[in-house]
Amino acid sequence: MRQTTFWMHREQQEYPVLRGRQCTDAAVVGGGLTGLTTALWLSRAGLRVALVEAARLGSGASGCCAGVASVCGELRYARLEKQRGAQAAAAYARTQAAAFRALRELAREQGPSSGWRDADVRLVAEGDAGIRLLEGEAQAMMRAGVAASVGQASLCPLPAAAALTVKDMGMLHPLRFLRYLAAEAARNGVKIYEGSRATSLETNMVHTGRGSVQAPYIIIATGYPIINTPGWYFLKMQQRQGWLLPLETTVRFEGIYLDAEGRYALRNLHDGALFQLNGGLVGARENRMALDAFRRIYAPTLGCGEPSGVYGGAECVTADGLPFIGPYSRKTPNLFVAAGYGGRGLVGAMLAAQVISARVLGLPGEGYDLYGGQRGGLAPRFVMGLAGRYAGGLAARHWAPRCPHMGCRLVYDAQARLWECPCHGSRFDDIGRVLSGPAVHDAQVRRGR
Repeated sequence: MRQTTFWMHREQQEYPVLRGRQCTDAAVVGGGLTGLTTALWLSRAGLRVALVEAARLGSGASGCCAGVASVCGELRYARLEKQRGAQAAAAYARTQAAAFRALRELAREQGPSSGWRDADVRLVAEGDAGIRLLEGEAQAMMRAGVAASVGQASLCPLPAAAALTVKDMGMLHPLRFLRYLAAEAARNGVKIYEGSRATSLETNMVHTGRGSVQAPYIIIATGYPIINTPGWYFLKMQQRQGWLLPLETTVRFEGIYLDAEGRYALRNLHDGALFQLNGGLVGARENRMALDAFRRIYAPTLGCGEPSGVYGGAECVTADGLPFIGPYSRKTPNLFVAAGYGGRGLVGAMLAAQVISARVLGLPGEGYDLYGGQRGGLAPRFVMGLAGRYAGGLAARHWAPRCPHMGCRLVYDAQARLWECPCHGSRFDDIGRVLSGPAVHDAQVRRGR
């Protein structure tokens, strides 16, 4: 089944292709939630901004966003406190809460069309070991200043031994919100260009197929960073496969449920439910069996049949669970990166807008150094996994096309009709046209194989 985007319902281009040279104060590369939120924030501060998007606004990782806005997920507080200390966990809590409040205010500013609904988030786990993990996470969250409680998971529509509850979080409709961001950004003077893939960067210059943008500040908001050096983000990040599955379920529930191990997220819709199924890394064999696992494990409990569609995408994950937001490297203070949200794109996008705007405008930002791209402490297991996938990609079938990003052999997903890079997660259609980065050029696919 060819994978499409759940929230996207348009193919036509609404904004022009970039032609010729534009001169602005800031250039944003990437027209997803991060790029548009950052462009809007900078334009509201009085900067002239141009944004270039390779395809259509919201057609990348934002299209696989479940629309969940939360300050918690996947036991991040306990892990951060253990790795970086209590002060780092408290800084994380403050910056996440500030981003959530700004996001909620912007969604309410949009009005009912955003689909914003206040909702409690419940982090659920199975077994005695899972209960202990939730209790440790709740304690770490409370030490960091986040109100959380652990109790029975009696309301959870899926098997769970306990639930960690954080009240007054929220959910919205990502596409409607994204379109509002675009309209507001354009109203504030942002020049938006679709069908304008960035192919290379020079100092203060972004080049696309038919034009360029010259700006003293450049923000790379492409999901997976498209520039390898400086920064070396291809050694620091991986892309994880995910699917959105809209369901007609007989089970009624309220709020949002997140699996503590990151296997799924579940939220209700007006006409059913939306299940976000998280798989393995892009290109992994296990992903081909993930939907069968959903049918076997989750569907019977939810009382649903086949999902009304299968909408695939990918999200970037980092070794320590924190995104990379800030200067691309120490050598490039005016080039910025925003990536690696690990499935928390709504709050992550707003956090990126706040961090980068503060840097560009010279404003103070307590706690923002926590997300710096130059932070150390890469997990050896994470690096070894990257090395193994790179070696595996190089050793793939000799006739398979190579990824134009760094030369890995691509693998073919016959069900989705996609070529995928097992090293860094780039995707191409069945004739080699690039669909998602970090690759910015098409792959050379030989027919007849």
